[in-house]
Amino acid sequence: MKKTLILTGAILCTSHAFGQVGINSETPHPSSNLTVAPTNLEGKYKGTLLSPMTTNQINSIPRPANGLLAYDTEKKCLKVNKGNPTQPQWLCINTKQ
Repeated sequence: MKKTLILTGAILCTSHAFGQVGINSETPHPSSNLTVAPTNLEGKYKGTLLSPMTTNQINSIPRPANGLLAYDTEKKCLKVNKGNPTQPQWLCINTKQ
């Protein structure tokens, strides 16, 4: 019983110690909640693929969070919800080149 109590206490204490998550990164940036390293476990550079979906699939996401990102495969753009969960407003993020 004593071992179980100590183990439970240790898990609870350490689970709240860090709020950041790192994928292939031991030191996620403190201002981010998710840091994805640009390399895989073999040290080869990789990109990040964000939810490729059709326009209809994006529009059918129930209550999408403000700032939610998805790649529109039909319009070939990264979309962001600039609205809110009850009134989403999906806009393409375009860059001038």
